[in-house]
Amino acid sequence: MENNTVKRTHSLVIKGETTITGVTQVISLEEKEVRVAIGDRQLSLTGSGFTAEKLSIEEGLLVLGGEVREVKYLAKAEPKSLIKRLFK
Repeated sequence: MENNTVKRTHSLVIKGETTITGVTQVISLEEKEVRVAIGDRQLSLTGSGFTAEKLSIEEGLLVLGGEVREVKYLAKAEPKSLIKRLFK
């Protein structure tokens, strides 16, 4: 069986404003935390004063204003089946 998964590249540039490319979904955008999906992973930024200056999911682009204090890459959460959730 052939694997037809397409891996997108992404970039993170923190210079005055924060630019993230390769964004497939914005999961949350709050003043102190931003979480976005980039391919099969998530990127979490914590800091203060976050605002979305530009967002284009078609281009995979998110430009943020605010101060970044921490950046974390997170593995994609595997969805749990109903039975596993009931019997945990």
